[in-house]
Amino acid sequence: MTSGFRRPLIPAAALCAFTVAAAGCAPVADQTIGPESQQDNRSVQVAMPVPKPVATERIVIIGDSLSTGYGTSPEEAWPRLLSDDLHSVQVPVEVINAAMNGAGYIAVGDEEATFQTQIKGSINASTDVVVFFGSDNDAGQDPAELHAAVMDALQTTKTLAPHAKRVVIGPLPAFDSAASDIDIIRDQERMAALDVGVEFVDPVAEHWIPGPDSALLGPDGEHPSSEGQQFLKGKIKATLGEPRDRPV
Repeated sequence: MTSGFRRPLIPAAALCAFTVAAAGCAPVADQTIGPESQQDNRSVQVAMPVPKPVATERIVIIGDSLSTGYGTSPEEAWPRLLSDDLHSVQVPVEVINAAMNGAGYIAVGDEEATFQTQIKGSINASTDVVVFFGSDNDAGQDPAELHAAVMDALQTTKTLAPHAKRVVIGPLPAFDSAASDIDIIRDQERMAALDVGVEFVDPVAEHWIPGPDSALLGPDGEHPSSEGQQFLKGKIKATLGEPRDRPV
């Protein structure tokens, strides 16, 4: 039960003055931005808008010796050159090169690697782009089995990285008896890519390598020279387009 006594109300201005005098507190500074606020020679801090953080775009390369720098060096390989090129763009980009010499969709290369093992070891939900490049190492494989292996690789990628862009690039042209094998490999990769709605790039039909004596090939007539690595970087960079600006 309350009593009838009420405390007298103290005006806010008087209370503030009393508080300042008693406690030594400074009055609240005037934060108005304009000529009036400059008369007391106090600087005013204006908050600038903070840019929205951007997620790193992750590009994974699945491939064979065309992507490892075989015949040149890993530093000259087109994935490294692509990474260096994209390093200066506003969107942060990470290029993960999982390619292994001798590997294919079926063929087993260095460290027992196939394209399938490369996928499982390098791709997850944070992957944004997957590039498959090659592989003439699958020469002599049964076409139906090769088609199934390409389909399996594409499906595994879709499962591990549902939102990733996938690009399949066929093998480079051959100018000897292996040319017919290259055509079979190219055809199976292309059909599998089309079956699942994935972009297919055909270096054979597009004549990426004009002939066996091209400066784009190294001494072995099969693997890219340093000039060829630069050429591949330019072609594949154009295929991928600019990195996507994705908020975190």
